[in-house]
Amino acid sequence: MIHPPDLNISPENKAILAELMDAHGYEGLKKTQAFAFENGILNDGNDLLIAETGNGKTLTAEGVVKKHLNQGNRVAYLVPSVQLVWAKKESLQEWAGDYSVYSGHGKYRTADIAVGTFDSFYQAILQGAEGARSLDAIILDDFHELYSDFRGTAIELSISAALYEDIDIYGISATLGNPDELGKWMNADPHISPEDRQVPIKEHAVDSSTSSTKEKIIDVIKQNPNKGPYLVFCFAKSWTESRAKGIAESNLFDGPSDRNLRKELSDRVDGMLTETHREILKMLQAGVAYIHADLPGSVKQYILELYEEGELQALTTTTSLAYGFDSPVQSVIVADITRRGEYVGVYEYVQWAGRAARPRFDYPCGHCFVLTDSPDETAERFFTPHRELEDVQTHIDDESEFRWLVLELIANGWSSTYELEDFIEHTLYYEQMNEESAWGQSPKPKDERLKERLEETTQWLADEGFIDESDTWDAFNTTALGEGAVGFKYNSFVDASLISIKSFYNWVEETDHEDIRQLDYLHRTIANFDVQLAASTVDGPLESVIRNHGYDLNEPGITAGVIRWYWMRNYSTEEIEEQTGIDPTYLPGLASKLSDTLMATKYVVKAAPNARLPEWHESLVYRADKGVCEDAVPVVSEINAMGRARIRFLRTYLEQMSRQTLDISPDSDLWELLAAFREHCGNEGKFEDVLKEQVAMVGKVTARNINSFIEDANISETDLSTEEEHALSVDATSGARTSDKSLSPESTRPTSLRDF
Repeated sequence: MIHPPDLNISPENKAILAELMDAHGYEGLKKTQAFAFENGILNDGNDLLIAETGNGKTLTAEGVVKKHLNQGNRVAYLVPSVQLVWAKKESLQEWAGDYSVYSGHGKYRTADIAVGTFDSFYQAILQGAEGARSLDAIILDDFHELYSDFRGTAIELSISAALYEDIDIYGISATLGNPDELGKWMNADPHISPEDRQVPIKEHAVDSSTSSTKEKIIDVIKQNPNKGPYLVFCFAKSWTESRAKGIAESNLFDGPSDRNLRKELSDRVDGMLTETHREILKMLQAGVAYIHADLPGSVKQYILELYEEGELQALTTTTSLAYGFDSPVQSVIVADITRRGEYVGVYEYVQWAGRAARPRFDYPCGHCFVLTDSPDETAERFFTPHRELEDVQTHIDDESEFRWLVLELIANGWSSTYELEDFIEHTLYYEQMNEESAWGQSPKPKDERLKERLEETTQWLADEGFIDESDTWDAFNTTALGEGAVGFKYNSFVDASLISIKSFYNWVEETDHEDIRQLDYLHRTIANFDVQLAASTVDGPLESVIRNHGYDLNEPGITAGVIRWYWMRNYSTEEIEEQTGIDPTYLPGLASKLSDTLMATKYVVKAAPNARLPEWHESLVYRADKGVCEDAVPVVSEINAMGRARIRFLRTYLEQMSRQTLDISPDSDLWELLAAFREHCGNEGKFEDVLKEQVAMVGKVTARNINSFIEDANISETDLSTEEEHALSVDATSGARTSDKSLSPESTRPTSLRDF
């Protein structure tokens, strides 16, 4: 075991390591850690450490952070996703002492150690916000995600921004294909650890040419019964579901303990299980589940918790879990090593295989089974020691990404061609740009090629109305459309094209704002930004209602109708399924994404000179997210954890009471019903007791919070709905409910105060 005194480094640096190791309870250094420190990562300059999983890269990054803090510097510790921010913050706080570690708003301005994402850092640098340009160093965690199409652009631009501002860089990464080229771009010394992976992975090429992929997955598990839990990577979302179902139906596992999985799953959704939820439940009871991007966050989190706790033995997934997934996987099964007939990237395979046998689970080794029609060729291409990783390539060579970059720079003050060139010359795109020549001509220098591309791009942006060019000097300014587009991009997770934003801008600019209904706004947002259900048909009264409001029965029209008249009217997912024939299992996740997109559109509307943000816009954003009626918004926004199901059960009970004992119409607003019922109870104690005894999902704490809300609330009655609010009730045919409130759950019964 190696200790700080054994290293050939300065006494000051030895003291830094000893302090960090003591804070974490480490007894000694791993080979990779000793290698990095002895190779000078605590000296001045940029460094990039490349090492296998589990070899202690994080401690080296913390050493660099501590070195800067001792020098009076401020550091940003950057991670790929929001989900990783909190865990990283907690880890740093173990040893930070009096140094401030922040992850919230203003972190780059005030924190000694700011923990954030690559995206937030890049935007802060461009906008000159939060003092980000005054940072002294950044740490790039999981730098290898630069390979990823999903996060690679943000990471590349974050590094470019740091280089532009002359901020020191320390990156930690798994294996990369072109470390020397990346080091040259980053002005960094690459250090490639000679240490093997702490927990080895045995790789197996499995011939799947004579059976279906699903059958072969089941065979692999049967033949390796002691190598679970298993993580199965699939190409398509539908395959994750069908293969998980096949594994579950094979009864390979004992299933979870005697936990009440039905109740636990019901608590994570709307209190009502759809047909898909019931299928998921059957899989869970067999020790199997699936994960993909469309699965609602609450269900996804529940499945991951079960897997982490050892209650599940097999999990099928898309690439959603390829990066940063640290759970008790012993064996990875790669079900689809080809994609549309072509092999996947070696770097992708390495990430998938690397999910097996993570260090904290103490497996002696991990396993990766690759299903393939050509076992020998697959082993030669992907397995150690033969494999060769592809080079990391720039992401902004793509036409759309390059246009976005130029527009963002212009919007944030890089107004001249010279200034644009200066920033772009710090990108990996420029580093990898080759000098080229036409037949019989001399090579064209990189700077000349960049000028030509900038000229083409700025001309396109000007032609499309995103920027204006100065008449007097070589400079550009964003137009109202350009400002709106950048505002949308910075405030949305939707990957929107410039043309789709322009289409929305033109619509709000050219349409009289008084003619825009909430339904119209929803439909335009859904259609423009492709936030829609995979549904082309619908049953029940919704079909005629959609047509009567001027929309086609296609995916955008059906999605707008379901959101407007079912989700935002607080129908349960079970009722939505019964009345429309649509599977609403993935509706909560889609509604959240839609709400985020609706919120971002306000920047486009505010930028349009002739448009005006509707007074109901904020309410629409909130209701699309929460799935409640307008009169429930004050209750949900003020009372913690007052979700769709609780609101529905509460409203049903209060309506029943209003018909029996209260002197108030059952059609009154929710807060009015609550106030009348509280007054009728006579005292707050009885009010709380009745609620917790008679209303499903309302316990002692929620009842107390409801009472406090009624006591303190100062609500003015404002009707923000538009004319189509009750269209489903008006147009509904027989068989559909005529009330806009939810049906009564079995667990809520009519009650009179005389019962107490």
